[in-house]
Amino acid sequence: MDARKRERGAEYLDSWVRVGRAIHAVTFYDEPSTSGKRLRTRHRDQSFVILGEVRAPFSAHNDLWYKSSLGYVHSAWVLPVRLYPPQPLIRDVGEWGFWGEVSQVYTDAYAEPSVQSRRIYRFYGGNVFRVVDAYEDERGTGWYKVYDEFPPTSPTHQWVLARDMRRIPRSEMAPIHPFAGEKRMEVDLEAQRISCYEGDRLVFSTLTASGLPGSTATLTGEMSVLLKQASRHMSNHPYPGGPAPLGDLFDLPGVPWNIFFHLNGMAIHGAYWHNDFGVRRSHGCLNVSQEAARWLYRWTHPIGGFEDDFIQSDRRVGTSVIIF
Repeated sequence: MDARKRERGAEYLDSWVRVGRAIHAVTFYDEPSTSGKRLRTRHRDQSFVILGEVRAPFSAHNDLWYKSSLGYVHSAWVLPVRLYPPQPLIRDVGEWGFWGEVSQVYTDAYAEPSVQSRRIYRFYGGNVFRVVDAYEDERGTGWYKVYDEFPPTSPTHQWVLARDMRRIPRSEMAPIHPFAGEKRMEVDLEAQRISCYEGDRLVFSTLTASGLPGSTATLTGEMSVLLKQASRHMSNHPYPGGPAPLGDLFDLPGVPWNIFFHLNGMAIHGAYWHNDFGVRRSHGCLNVSQEAARWLYRWTHPIGGFEDDFIQSDRRVGTSVIIF
């Protein structure tokens, strides 16, 4: 294969379509309003192509609606996903492995490299995992072994179909403005917005979903980035010797682009279990869209390597996080 064909092949594998995944059952209307005519519904994990965005009020939720060939649907329970072509098996993953992201609407994770084995989880588009091994079965189907660090009582690995996992290029994890000085994030809880500054210049802003009032409220004050992880399994399910759960139980593998700013575990991270930013709804963390989380991860200090499970810091190095 000549260089031009290889280049075209790489461009095809990195091409994508923006689709929406129904997180729960959602209803489509003939206009961006619940007073409009109901056209049809989509149930959990069904998908559709997103054609555009519209802003219109919607009760206590955010005001973002998606336009599709099915009609208009509110964004709160629709996860935008980059849908890529089926990916080739990378047989040699290297000594450390590589960072991969789910490139389909969803893929199932199994105890062994076989669809006949026990299904452990369903992973969703944009989930990030460290791929540590590859396997091709007797039918020529490619599988990846992905690392799972939590909970301690569960297997530390699962297997997913290689065609559903895209290797994240180094360019998509490279630092953004690494030499810019006086970086800081300001989090306005009233406006539910994170704003990123370099000195006095605003360089990025995104809506967030902070902690609900009470025991899960997001802390306020001046903090800094202490730890970054491209992937984190977040769960408060009880296990022997572990802490008592706080709030509703949750178990979320592959949470992408985590930026921890407090020793109690509070972090800025991507969310795939809702898409309702601009309102309080978390257990204390600052939820943002997966795309926004990736940008923030790349922009904040400390800076790490491509093959780092985590990147640790302290107040002298980590980007300032001011929450008010």
